Amino acid sequence: MVERPIHRLVDGCARLENDELAEETIVTIHCQEEIAVRLLASPHDLEDLAYGHIHCENRGEISSISVSGNDVHLTGTIRKRPDEDLLTAACGACTTGDIEIPLDLINRTISLDAELGEMMNEMKKNQPRFAATGGVHAAAVFDQSGNILFLREDIGRHNAFDKVVGACIRNNIQPKIVGLSGRLGWELVAKGVRSGVELIIAVGAISSAAEALARASGMTVVGFASNQSPAVIGDLSRIIDKPSSSG
Repeated sequence: MVERPIHRLVDGCARLENDELAEETIVTIHCQEEIAVRLLASPHDLEDLAYGHIHCENRGEISSISVSGNDVHLTGTIRKRPDEDLLTAACGACTTGDIEIPLDLINRTISLDAELGEMMNEMKKNQPRFAATGGVHAAAVFDQSGNILFLREDIGRHNAFDKVVGACIRNNIQPKIVGLSGRLGWELVAKGVRSGVELIIAVGAISSAAEALARASGMTVVGFASNQSPAVIGDLSRIIDKPSSSG
């Protein structure tokens, strides 16, 4: 977060004051003196971001990591992105190269024993940067009882997903249930498929491409999870304790 001067319009009058803005900057991930990827992101939890991004995008394996300012230096076997790529906070799959479509199939190993709306409410209570700025997204990893294991925030929803998966990797935890503060697009389902996530619960809507990939992979996805009537796509048995064919 950064404090900046703004004018606040109150009853038709402009009032000068300072406001907390969501921080956004270019984060560069290097590997063996080459640029592996550049992202527009919130400059915190950068080790989580690097681990999660490389894993979620199936771009290799990290052996070691160090952070200096907004530069992350890796060793390992990493496939770099095209030099022209800059992943903006609004686009998690923009690239001048080919977009890799995940073909993994996800087994059903978990069953959620928690209320979806309560999980989303608890997630919102644990978003300090959103509370201060109103300008960031969040992703959380839950256990089967609905408890938050890790939560990360970022200006980009895909970066928040990368960060929370990276936190799991660094703590030797397999993410199975992920909550999202916004809509659910294709790139987030793709990251989940590559990471073995079985259930994604989103506050917002599900896109048509996300729906298609979720069905093809065997993932369960939930949209409008804070509403009284959430929309569910996929195997209902992960959220309702009875066998179910894909819906």
